Formats: sequence, structure tokens, C-alpha cells
Amino acid sequence: MRRILVIFAGGTIASGFQGDTKSAGPDSENFESLHDSVKEFFKDKAVDEVICREPLGIPGKDSSNIHPGHWLTITSLITSEIKKGLDGVLILYGTDTMAYLSAWLKICFPKITIPIIVTGSQLTLDYLPGDVMVNLRGAAQVVCSNFVGVWIYCNWKLIPGDRAHKAHALHPDIFTALNAMPVYFNPEWALKENNLLKIKKNNAYSSRVDRILEYTEEEAPNIYEKISWIMCAPGIKPTLNGRERILCIFGFGAGNAPTSILDELRAFYKDKKKPAIIACSQAEGDMKKPNHYNNVGIALLAKDGFKVWSQMDYPVEFIHSLACFSLFASYDNPGKTLSKYLKEKF
Repeated sequence: MRRILVIFAGGTIASGFQGDTKSAGPDSENFESLHDSVKEFFKDKAVDEVICREPLGIPGKDSSNIHPGHWLTITSLITSEIKKGLDGVLILYGTDTMAYLSAWLKICFPKITIPIIVTGSQLTLDYLPGDVMVNLRGAAQVVCSNFVGVWIYCNWKLIPGDRAHKAHALHPDIFTALNAMPVYFNPEWALKENNLLKIKKNNAYSSRVDRILEYTEEEAPNIYEKISWIMCAPGIKPTLNGRERILCIFGFGAGNAPTSILDELRAFYKDKKKPAIIACSQAEGDMKKPNHYNNVGIALLAKDGFKVWSQMDYPVEFIHSLACFSLFASYDNPGKTLSKYLKEKF
């Protein structure tokens, strides 16, 4: 019996133009149309049961307002259905924070052997010509195939869940695959019996998922609010509060920051519990080497007792989702999870 879970979370794909300003927002009427379109599509796809869920309410939320607590709710729903037997997951979500969700799901379900496909749109259902049905139908086809893993489907292509970066504000070609290659999906080869991706079904999830799901959506802010970001820009001074458990420094080049910021961190945390540092860069491509340059390399903080990890070549969206997951999984020792993905010892 083939079972497909469809999660309606909101976003532009479930929005419509509203009010005198004609600005887009979640719309109940468009949500119903979207819901009907999804059910209609799966009718002739040999799917025995389509489980439709709205964990964030109807018509859902703008993804700019979705936070890690909501990701816990979505993850809990997926794991609950997996235990009953599941052949695929389709998530309809807003594009603004879609790359964060897909990265989170990739961490939660690293070895999943069913498709978990996230999609959305830049234009609303009542806007013509639009990208809603292109992305919806394409993503649904992937869910019905033998393709496996966590992916974003957008504009005829699949972006690896841990490599997605939103590159366009309004253009339908929303995402780039950062330091990776997209897959141009063809439903014909994905359904062939000799498809190399067709392997024994094992709907396993990370051993730490049960641990993170001990937190409720309401409790979640107490954890993820201990993550802070410093955006490096010429002349900018960081704002610190001493409650940081993970501090992500969004620097330059190989993973550099102004010496004024590094000195500020040294002075501020001299007699305080030091947060884990993730050295990130505004240079999107290539591996980051935060110990490559003298004086400005963020990894130099390791000499002052900080534990420092490199962003490697992951997108910033993945880094933030990993930081959240690491605190949920092991609040007192987030490095245990960070070290599974990022390089620490310099």
C-alpha cells in the first residue's frame, strides 16, 4: 500500500493578493484550491492513501515567520507517519526560509530511502502565468518516483537539501545548488525498474531526532535563541549579551573578520563561558580556511580558548539549521554534532 504525506505549511504557494495594496499573503481560498489540486494529481498515480496535514494551521504561515520550533512540529509529523509506513513526503512551504528547512530535514533524515521533497513558488496561484503548478506537479512526480533523499524541487530541477541557497527574490529560478550540482529530474528514468537509486526501503532517521523531539514548539525558543550571528562589515561593532551558546561569525574571504571584532570577543568572553564559534564567510564558493591569514583569521580565536569550527563549503542556511539541531540534540555539548559535519581542529 503506497502512502504519501503532504504537508501544507503556507508560503506564497498558498497565498493570494489581498486588500487595497494588492500585496500577497496566506489566503484560505487559494489554500483550498491548492489542496484540491494536490489530491487531484495523486488520483491516477497508484497512490493508495494521501495524508494531508496542516501542522501550522490553515492557510499556513509566511515562511519569514516560521522558526525552528515549527521545524520540530513538521519533523514530529514526518517521523510519526514513517513509523506507520510511508513512501514519500511532499512539503509545500514558503521560499524565504525553504533552504533552512531543507537543510534541517537533511540533518534529521540523512539516510532516508524515500523522497522528502520541499517546494513552493515565487508567484501566487491567482497570478498568471505562474510557477505554482509547474513546481507542484514536478515535485509530486518526484514523490511518486524511486528518487530518494531530501531535496528542493524548483523550476524543473532538484537542489540537494543541504546545498540550497535562495538566489532570486522574484524570478521563478529561485535556488542555486551551492558548491554542488542540481539534478534535472526526468520522471521516466526515475521510475525504471533498473534505476540505480532504487534500494531497499529503510525509513530511518538520525538517532538524535528522538532527542530533539523531546522539545515542544513552545519550549524551542529557549534553545535556539542562544544562537547569535555577527555580520561583519567595515566599521561594524558586534553586540553581545553573554548568553550565546553558538556564535556564527559571518566574515569575509577564507573566513576572516576585522581584528577589532576578534579583539572584542576576546575581551568580552575573557571571564565568561565561551560559546562555540562557527567561522563563516560572505564568499559563497569554495572551502573556507579561517586559519589561512594572519591576524584576521577567525580560527585564531582557538588560541584564546574558543572552540572554532569552519563553515567548510556549506551554505549559510545549512550552518544555521545545523547550529539549531546541535543545541536541541546536546545543549551542553553542541560540538558533538557540529564535528560530524564541520572541521574543528586547526
